[in-house]
Amino acid sequence: MLIKSAVVIGLAMAAWAASPVEYNVASFGALGDGHTINTVAIQKAIEAASAAGGGVVLVPAGTFVSGTIQLRSNVTLRILPGGMLKGSGSISDYPQLHLILANGVRNAAIDGGGVIDGNGEAFWDMTPAERYYRPHGKRPSPLIEFADCRDVRIENVIVQNAPGWTIHPLRCDGVRIRGVAIYNHQRGANTDGIDPDSSSNVTIADCYIEGGDDAIVIKSPLRPGAAPQPAQNITVTNCTISSTSNCIKLGTESRGGFRNIAITNCIMYRPASYFRAPISGIAIEMVDGGVLDGVVVSNLTMRDVGTPIFIRLGNRGRGMEVPATGILRNVSISNVVATGGLITNSITGLPGHPVRGVSLSDINITMSGGQKEPVGLDVDEKADSYPEAWMFGVLPAYGFYARHVDGLSMRNVRLKWEREDVRPAVVFDDVHNTQLDSLQAESVPSMAPVIRLHQSDSILIRAAQTAPGSPVFLKATGDKTGRIFLRDCDLVNARKLAETGEGAAVDAVRH
Repeated sequence: MLIKSAVVIGLAMAAWAASPVEYNVASFGALGDGHTINTVAIQKAIEAASAAGGGVVLVPAGTFVSGTIQLRSNVTLRILPGGMLKGSGSISDYPQLHLILANGVRNAAIDGGGVIDGNGEAFWDMTPAERYYRPHGKRPSPLIEFADCRDVRIENVIVQNAPGWTIHPLRCDGVRIRGVAIYNHQRGANTDGIDPDSSSNVTIADCYIEGGDDAIVIKSPLRPGAAPQPAQNITVTNCTISSTSNCIKLGTESRGGFRNIAITNCIMYRPASYFRAPISGIAIEMVDGGVLDGVVVSNLTMRDVGTPIFIRLGNRGRGMEVPATGILRNVSISNVVATGGLITNSITGLPGHPVRGVSLSDINITMSGGQKEPVGLDVDEKADSYPEAWMFGVLPAYGFYARHVDGLSMRNVRLKWEREDVRPAVVFDDVHNTQLDSLQAESVPSMAPVIRLHQSDSILIRAAQTAPGSPVFLKATGDKTGRIFLRDCDLVNARKLAETGEGAAVDAVRH
């Protein structure tokens, strides 16, 4: 018994000895009165912890106003429950235009259960606006930036009222962002939530995000004087998101490319008070060069999101002397349930530069519908335009529109509308080597076909089902259209199986 007690006491003493030393900012002169500018006092506490080889800087209960503070290696900034670190309302207090900056550090962290308030209202023109409040000058953005850091984390804090971007890991390796709640104003311009930028080995988990710009956006831009770096080995999981822009986006800046990205188990929605719906649920945008290879998206539920799925390969070429189209390939999206969609889901490349290897499976989408007139196939390419789900206007399909795509797979896709829509459920234009398996789609009797194929070939359609009173199931047009195969389909409700025209051979469709 004495031996066992000695062991327990020894372990307890070792744990005590290993506990980090705490540095309370109040001990360095900081006042939590909501008025005093405490930048110097908080920085002194950080430097004291750093000089000792590391430690925990405590922000206790109270409202501690500050300008730019810089974290150091092996230092944790711990904001306790009841405590708030609030940004100063004067831009002169931000020499680096951030509230919290970590530059080139290792093993730094922010945690504790308290609040970081960016005081965004101090930097906006908040006169009535149709869309967004605009900044009236410089602002601290990103509010929190970790640049060229390794092994850093942000956990269990609330971040609110960011004047611009909120959390920005830049060229970092090893980032954990977990249990963070972000509350930004729905009209706050550029109030992105989390922007992993040219970073590797990033985990974003168990977060709640709402605000006026992209909630989670992964970037890899081209910067003057520096080689582009890929954004890679990034996971996003178990997050609940609302936004007046995009919920989760890759791009637009894409020069370094994206590799090994996994997004799963997320909820996306429009709050009743928001002036507009999120533009997209998932937006994958490659318009500034680079290679996207290996993105997996799964287990999403969306409500009142503008466009559930938007995939775009374009050629804006930002920062490039000669714009060059990148590569977008190997994307898998599965287990998506979405209701109240406003804008057609789309997958689009450019002539000679197709999107390659996209797989959609177990997709159940209900669009708002309501289009009363057919829409032609003459859709502007908009090769160098900024990508956004509404960029093409009203599209020829109500469910999915795909153009310039090679190797598309759609399996177990269900498409419905809330109001009758005269457009086809699916339109393929210049789409090749595709499998469409187990499609179920609503259609208006005596109106458009369920599927419209144009200048597309090598298409295998299996196990499709049609609703009662469906018109022509499939219409194929264009002189390059051929090798369309129907197999094991239940089309007894269709008034006509298939028709060809506008240059398509009579035998283009085989069944």
